[in-house]
Amino acid sequence: MAEREFIPNNKYQIKMMLVITLIAFLVLLGAGILSFLIGLDDPGAGLVVIGIALVGDALFWVIGMILSVPYFRSLRYQIMEDEVIVHVGIVTHSVKHVPFRTVTNITVKRDIFDRWFFNLGSLSIQTAGMSGQTGAEENLVGLENVQEVYDLVVAELRRFRGAMPPTTVQEEPPANGSAALLAEVQAIRELLEKGSN
Repeated sequence: MAEREFIPNNKYQIKMMLVITLIAFLVLLGAGILSFLIGLDDPGAGLVVIGIALVGDALFWVIGMILSVPYFRSLRYQIMEDEVIVHVGIVTHSVKHVPFRTVTNITVKRDIFDRWFFNLGSLSIQTAGMSGQTGAEENLVGLENVQEVYDLVVAELRRFRGAMPPTTVQEEPPANGSAALLAEVQAIRELLEKGSN
């Protein structure tokens, strides 16, 4: 198979900006309520709280909007014959390799914004190295054709695992070997009991 490359849909950038704006609005709403409650006792302190919240919230929103553009442009996913490669990063660029030999689960996720407004999805790839931890090793986010990418990764994973040599099956030890082991453990126990008397 030739290498396939995918990038997030442009709607994913709009979604990121919408989420940043929603977070900024909720923080401002919370600060407004807090300012109102503080202002009941001391109107000056309430004004200070809302002023600090406005400046901090505006700073968060502007930085979030500015950084969302290069972050979106840095996202790139490659499906290879034996691995998935994820490129991401603004200040430091990260290239993450997820070999198929370590993949344990693949999940398609679509949150409320993805389903109702943007028709996007994310592909979460979990590996053996992440067992016992929450979350996935890598997430391929903002994919409009998430089902196509899922099908491609699953097909490559099956092809890769089908080409792997079969594992060797160890034979069970003969039943008389376990009887001999049991007899030896009983003899050791008897010796220990005699020694403690």
